[in-house]
Amino acid sequence: MKDTGIASQLNTLGGANTYRFKSFKQRADEIEINVSRRIVRDFDEPEEHGSYFAEGVKKWNELNCTKDYTDFLRRVTKYQQSLAQVLYHKDDIVCALEEYMSMEHELVVEAMLDLVTTLARDLQDEILPYYERLVRRITPLIKADAVEVVEAACNALACLFKYLAKSLVLDLRPTFNLLSPMLGGERQKANVRRFTAESMAFLIRKLRGNALQQFVEHVVHTMLECAPTRLPDFQNGLALLFFECMRNVETQLHSRASAIYTALLRELYKEELDGERLEDNAVYVLAASVTKLCLHYTRRESAQQLWEVLFVDYDVQARAVADKTTQRIQPLVILLGLLALATIVRKGSRVSEYKPLFQRCQTAFTIAKMLANDVEASQMIDNDKAVAIMAHERIKWLVGLLMQCNVQDMASTGKLMLDMVVSNEPMSTVLSMALTLARLGWAQWNQILLPYLIRITVDHWAENRDVLLLFWTELFQNGLFKVQTGSITLTVTSRGQVLFPTKTSEKSTGNGKAGPINIPQELVDWLIAPVDWKAVADQQQTIPTTEHDEFGGFEDGASDVDQDDRSTSEAPSHGVASELAIKSALLCVLSHVSVDPSVLLDGLHTLIGQLVAAVTQLTAQMAENSEYLQNVASNSGEQGDAMQGDDDSASMALGLFTPKDGRLYWGAYHQLFPLVSLLGSALKLEASAAFHAPPRLVAEKLMDSWCLILDHVLPAHSTNPLLVESMFKAADALKFVTTTSRGGEATSAAIKQKVAAALSLQQLEHLVPMLEHNLTSTQPSLRLWTLQLLSLFEQPLMKPADKSATQEPCTIVEMGIALESTAGGMETYKDRMNHLRRMAVIASSGRVPEIFHNVFPYLALGQYSLNFSYIWPDVTKQLGLLAAANQQLFWNAVWGLLQRFNDERLLIETGPTPEAKKWLNSCAEARAAESELTASPKIDGHAIECPNLARFNRVFSAELLRLANVDGSGLQNLAIATNCPDLNRVDYANVQKQLMTMLAEIGAAAAEAHSKPVVQAFLAFIRYDFGWTSSFFTKHEGTELGLDVDLTGVYAVEHRGLLTERGRRIDETRCILWLKLISKFRNPQQLPRAPTLYSLFLRMITRGDNEMQRHALGCLLAWRQSGVHPYAENLRNLVDEKRFRDEIKTFDLAVNGQSINIVHREQLMPILLRVLHGQMM
Repeated sequence: MKDTGIASQLNTLGGANTYRFKSFKQRADEIEINVSRRIVRDFDEPEEHGSYFAEGVKKWNELNCTKDYTDFLRRVTKYQQSLAQVLYHKDDIVCALEEYMSMEHELVVEAMLDLVTTLARDLQDEILPYYERLVRRITPLIKADAVEVVEAACNALACLFKYLAKSLVLDLRPTFNLLSPMLGGERQKANVRRFTAESMAFLIRKLRGNALQQFVEHVVHTMLECAPTRLPDFQNGLALLFFECMRNVETQLHSRASAIYTALLRELYKEELDGERLEDNAVYVLAASVTKLCLHYTRRESAQQLWEVLFVDYDVQARAVADKTTQRIQPLVILLGLLALATIVRKGSRVSEYKPLFQRCQTAFTIAKMLANDVEASQMIDNDKAVAIMAHERIKWLVGLLMQCNVQDMASTGKLMLDMVVSNEPMSTVLSMALTLARLGWAQWNQILLPYLIRITVDHWAENRDVLLLFWTELFQNGLFKVQTGSITLTVTSRGQVLFPTKTSEKSTGNGKAGPINIPQELVDWLIAPVDWKAVADQQQTIPTTEHDEFGGFEDGASDVDQDDRSTSEAPSHGVASELAIKSALLCVLSHVSVDPSVLLDGLHTLIGQLVAAVTQLTAQMAENSEYLQNVASNSGEQGDAMQGDDDSASMALGLFTPKDGRLYWGAYHQLFPLVSLLGSALKLEASAAFHAPPRLVAEKLMDSWCLILDHVLPAHSTNPLLVESMFKAADALKFVTTTSRGGEATSAAIKQKVAAALSLQQLEHLVPMLEHNLTSTQPSLRLWTLQLLSLFEQPLMKPADKSATQEPCTIVEMGIALESTAGGMETYKDRMNHLRRMAVIASSGRVPEIFHNVFPYLALGQYSLNFSYIWPDVTKQLGLLAAANQQLFWNAVWGLLQRFNDERLLIETGPTPEAKKWLNSCAEARAAESELTASPKIDGHAIECPNLARFNRVFSAELLRLANVDGSGLQNLAIATNCPDLNRVDYANVQKQLMTMLAEIGAAAAEAHSKPVVQAFLAFIRYDFGWTSSFFTKHEGTELGLDVDLTGVYAVEHRGLLTERGRRIDETRCILWLKLISKFRNPQQLPRAPTLYSLFLRMITRGDNEMQRHALGCLLAWRQSGVHPYAENLRNLVDEKRFRDEIKTFDLAVNGQSINIVHREQLMPILLRVLHGQMM
């Protein structure tokens, strides 16, 4: 153990207990192998003819009184009287030590190991014939469960190495073969590899010249022959071995570190790079692990030994390749990888100066340019894969340098490097590098890199607009482009938009002259290019299963420029499915690019006109071919009435015939959901542009677009979140442009009147029935945007409190906005509930206008979909105020939502399916995980991995792959994410539970007043879901207790489990809530099917479930029978686990007993006996 002068388990932290428990790992981590200090500390030098072995035996004779040690002592006492005796009888002593070391006696084994060290000190080279035998006997003891034995075994092994060092260093390979299983060649405990590496490090430092190189070569070959399943552990063990050889005390490296590291690199240079990455080579992984361990251990000054080795070798290899004196480029590629790794590890804190690194990185790019331009030089290289890896590693190194260097180094050398990269590297590589730097948060991205990207876009747009579109969409949509609004530069406007210049194109126009390329104009032209929207809608969209199977990708061999004026019917095979993704990406880019307002508004107005016409036509065609959609249209969007039609028609219209794991969207008009979402995005961009365009220019076009969507699209697609948001944004923009004059220009009076009429109270009365059901949506954003849209209209007046009171505008919508704008977390949920309480007070006052009667109950019911249990009781309490004030309004809202659970298709909201949400969430989580700094676990007590390096590698690889093959999948995934703003998981089973709980607590009176649908729903649930009672209906079929009505119209059995979770416990909980509700009815005798209900409750009290028994008994007691009611308290005690024993002792069931009146027995006994039967169960 470390010699601290304090007992290792002494509690020095305070407290009455002087002993502090330490786990095996903690105690094992404190082991320090130091042979010289251990020997000197144990005993003094022996007499002239004495021996260290005899002194050791004498010491343990006092410390160890076990029977086994006593037997050992009798056996060797006659051999240890003098050093000569020890030398003569060494064979007998070694045999005895071997025998007693094999015992499973902790105290004896510890003593034997200590005596091995003393014997080795006595015999010196004379113990060499027994060396292998002793090592094989000692190494298994390193895996012991006792820390003392582990320490003694490690010290014994180190002593053998020390006293036989001169003989062993002549050829250390046999020793390594003996210890390789302990280094990870076989399965070992976490600390065994470290102890073995520490023990052997002493010998490796003594190797010189060819002996060192031969040993390293043997180690590498042994590792390559290791089984693939053991290779990672073996690599870690060998990395620890080399690291222990190279490290010194106090974060310094040993004087032999350079020689050992160089020998390892020499072996690495011999490897052929046959994989796609450097990490595919096992020897490179070993060298990289050694490098990371050394960099973690050292500081900036002490790490210079490693940098010097890498610099010297790199300069030699680079000169050889540049002078064409070698055909092997692999060593240079390997050094590139190691230099990049050393630059990035620990955020560059081990780099003393960046200028030498930039110079050598520049050399790599110069060599790459030479190989690309010099045919003779490129033909000399014997490994094409190494050249490809070199391209990857030099870009990686440059990105690492740019991320870590300071501004001065960037200004002097970094810009020269970027100029070289932009000029010579493929465009996709430069774009991937830019995305990597953006995701890693490079502070100089906008200032230094953005001008290069603008120039690349202008230069390469004609040939590579698909790649560039994907790049800019990734940049903007994922929030990677960050700029402070208000700052003006040559590349960014004050509004934070990218400013593209124009460039003279080499492509000739129709008159033979060169024409300018204007990127914003090109984007707008591409946006309004005609598309066969019917073909887009007809194609079934499914969840992508791989990165390249969503659609065929962009056409090869055809210029993108030639596709501008070509319709989709003439488009290549990639076409129709990707057009939506392309249009969505164009809208995303245009929202972040500076465009002439007139050009942008004209283009958006054209696109909106195309989309409105297409959506209107396709909606009419779908409704014409679907009975369900016809019923939806005729019932003003009420799906409950629409379900009364053909069941298959409804399922087909909702997209339920698509396999569950494949469907991306579902709901009414689900095929048009992405098309309508695209329309919403276009209108939202037009509204955003209106705030910065001349009012007269934008007002008329925006008003025209808004009215078109309101009249033709919104009625059938009112649940689309993006469409509702865009309508709110557009209405807000219309209000702004009609009340603001900019530059002395104002809108005309006719437009103002038109806007005022469009946002009038009459229009609000037309719009509210269309949108009010959105307030019960499980999507928080849809609820909020619906309220915001309604708030922009002229608000009705509150009903006066008395005749003398003045009327005031209704503010319940504004309160709803405040409610939905407040987060539902632990810190703010009280504020959210305060807003709900204010709404409840107004709603229960009876002063809310008729048009807004449903706002509060619908919005309150929507709160149950929030996954935050603290707010549910308060929501129930506020709904109770409404139930007391307006029972009918409360019942219509609550039962209207609750009956949807009888046919779960009614719960479907048009949009992404739960499977699609799960896929989108997994994609978002995977992308977020790439950029997260996660702590790396330590291996054998040492941190091999670096969190910063691991994060860098994840991001770099992901962005390189993302732009490597542009087949449209990236754009498609981004478009799908745009269409789905809310990806929260909704627990519908819990929503139903909360609704039932609320109804049982505060809505019994309302439920009893509408008993017919309640009883039907309860009986349907009992018959089809509650399995053990379903036989009741079969048994009594055709009798007065049977059901003479078909309940399948009330309860859609085949669609159970579509959204709600199914299970026995869930069904039992629902049954208990039903019983709790019915038990609160005042006159259950008047309920429809009362005899059937009574018989069911009698059957339920026989069940062994105590809680269900109690609530079923409550339902029976609600009948208030004269023969049962006097014994209500006795019956309740019998179903109470705590009171049952006392009640059964005092309650006399005999005919002549005193507890039961003989007149009451006829009504009481059927209930009483069933209760007792249930208790027996």
